[in-house]
Amino acid sequence: MPIHLDISHLDRIVIAVVIGDVTPDDVAGLARQFAESGSMHYRKIVDTAAGVLAIDEAGVAAVAAFLRADPKADSRGPLAFVVDPKRPDFFAEKFVELTAGERPVKIFHSLQPARRWLDECATIQPRR
Repeated sequence: MPIHLDISHLDRIVIAVVIGDVTPDDVAGLARQFAESGSMHYRKIVDTAAGVLAIDEAGVAAVAAFLRADPKADSRGPLAFVVDPKRPDFFAEKFVELTAGERPVKIFHSLQPARRWLDECATIQPRR
């Protein structure tokens, strides 16, 4: 599969790096791996800067629906997409549009700001 997945249970972060052209089946497989690994509540980075997610609007909606259907969907962690600033990323843009109200999700053009944002999202605020 042209998606390299690294799950750190200790740090509670998932990093998926897309390399080359990715099919809708590859994206569906990635979503299944998120669900099966017990990492739905972890912070996630999906880096598509070196690849292309070749998927149409219906495919993006199907992935979003699959993730929503997970029994632990309410506890999905924040998701940062890292995209190439020189080309549009239809999957990331459409996924953010479809799921923005469900959990923190945002698009970045480099890895460091994405990591900082994920760290900010994971900060536990004291009760007042």
